[in-house]
Amino acid sequence: MASETTEQRLSALIDREQEAIGCPYPIFSALRDESPLHFSEKLGTWVCTRYEYIMEILHDTDRFSSLMPTGPRDGRSGFATAMEELAADPSMAEYFQTFLANAANAAVLLNADPPEHRRQRKAVNRAFRPTRLRGMEPMIQDVTCSLLDEIIDQGESEFVAEFAVGLPMTIIAVALGVETDNLQTFKKWSDDLVMPVGNPDPTTEKVRDYLISLSEFNKFFGDLLQLRREEAHQDIISDVANAEVNEEMLNDAEMLSMLQQFLVAGNETTTKLLTNLMHHLAVEDGLEDRLRNDPSLIDNFIEEGLRFEAPVGGLFRMAKEDTAVGGTELREGDHIWLIFAAANRDPDMFSQPDTFSVDRENARDHLAFGHGEHFCIGATLARLEARIAVEQILERMENIRLVEGKNKFEYEDTFVLRGLKELHIAFDAR
Repeated sequence: MASETTEQRLSALIDREQEAIGCPYPIFSALRDESPLHFSEKLGTWVCTRYEYIMEILHDTDRFSSLMPTGPRDGRSGFATAMEELAADPSMAEYFQTFLANAANAAVLLNADPPEHRRQRKAVNRAFRPTRLRGMEPMIQDVTCSLLDEIIDQGESEFVAEFAVGLPMTIIAVALGVETDNLQTFKKWSDDLVMPVGNPDPTTEKVRDYLISLSEFNKFFGDLLQLRREEAHQDIISDVANAEVNEEMLNDAEMLSMLQQFLVAGNETTTKLLTNLMHHLAVEDGLEDRLRNDPSLIDNFIEEGLRFEAPVGGLFRMAKEDTAVGGTELREGDHIWLIFAAANRDPDMFSQPDTFSVDRENARDHLAFGHGEHFCIGATLARLEARIAVEQILERMENIRLVEGKNKFEYEDTFVLRGLKELHIAFDAR
């Protein structure tokens, strides 16, 4: 059983207090030591922090469901309260229709179980096949260089807004097959759609924005799906629109939900990864020179960055039956928050887990992209973007450092995702 102090610290994390979300790792360590599978009264779910247990749950799709991977939404949450309030507003009626249609067909990819998950994934695997991604490398290089051109003469940058958002947002837009002059709109949709993740008590206005963005997204991409059925291009929308498995097409709700997941996951998590990597370049003595002198270390630098600061701190699973993990009994319907960020610092798996090391031999064993059935379909693309970005940054910048007095190190308002709101860096152009 976790101590009262540890439970209080976990509650502070769930409440998204900056001190807790700024450095949650001591909380995870205490939970792992005291109660690696712990029931949180605050969250109403189990919380799992041990690598071994998380791997067991991720692998066992017979006992555990992915139906609600970002957490249960029940009547206790602020999200549910806001939805009830907005449901009484006649001006929101059409947006609720979109939401209800979306919710009725919610089991897609991230939140689908086998065999549906395998059918859906097989239908869209070609969109992320190696040959397609290799063909994107020149475009990723061009976008990276263009973004660096904008900041290189300044000698400093707010890296999140001026680079880390723009690169993955542009890449996923091009990969989807949409015009990049709509990036601001796509980013707003993405931010609004990801808002409920790890934020159980959003304001009514934020939930309103979520509903409106969901409706606008579905209208925009629904029209594009129809166009791509009539004339396919070499892009993800065409792949989704024309995908068949066993002569069966995906339905419209599945297609739209997939595109939502691709847009959100394709930019939000990579933005956080790029920001974390730049933070390490700015604060780790000698790291910049080591990577520049030995580029073969860059891939492991990225993997260690993913281990040390996972952009997705964890996802949820639900017990399909009465069962047990690590001697702890679970009831059918119980939810478990699998904290990947805690598993990534489990000393039984990673020696000196709180030390960042590009020489770590098993860095790639991290769970930042999940594992097993639901391993992130876009992981290869995220790694490719990160590698090209790091290579170009090292080629064009040196003496990378933090700007004194500007960094507040505030994290986004979520206990599931992990990303700095801003990162002010200074550098010398090479």
